[in-house]
Amino acid sequence: MSKTTNIILLVLAAFFILLGVKSAMHTKAYAQLSNIQIIKGSIYQLHCPPKGAAALSLTDSDFTYNLSIKFRSDYCEGNKSQVLLGKKVILEAIEVNDGFYQVYKLTGNGRDILTPDEVESDQASSTFGLFFLAFLLIALVLYKNRQSSKKTNQA
Repeated sequence: MSKTTNIILLVLAAFFILLGVKSAMHTKAYAQLSNIQIIKGSIYQLHCPPKGAAALSLTDSDFTYNLSIKFRSDYCEGNKSQVLLGKKVILEAIEVNDGFYQVYKLTGNGRDILTPDEVESDQASSTFGLFFLAFLLIALVLYKNRQSSKKTNQA
């Protein structure tokens, strides 16, 4: 690989490491959160992207409430999402951006639909993914440089 390619890949790896460190520093356990808001409402719409975490909108609310990847896999396939529409729920969430909330607990009909452990698991796997991606990029650069140095030594 060329020197420019190596530099670009290493800068990209450093960027992923920086994002991973920032993510790890800003992630707090549910028990440590102090600004949790309890919100009651009826589910108006579920937002189910093909990848990533699901989200929902409540009736009479302009806010979007981010859920988890496990919620998307449990409730966004087929008619499962239709079961929740119109149901009264209680959300325990924190505001992350203007108009966007991260839901840590979702309760409906007296049972937990989403638990803090599921959300914390998503956050941990995302942070791990950033570090793993950085590791793979660094390993690729080292491997390719090792191969090219062997070729020059044999010549």
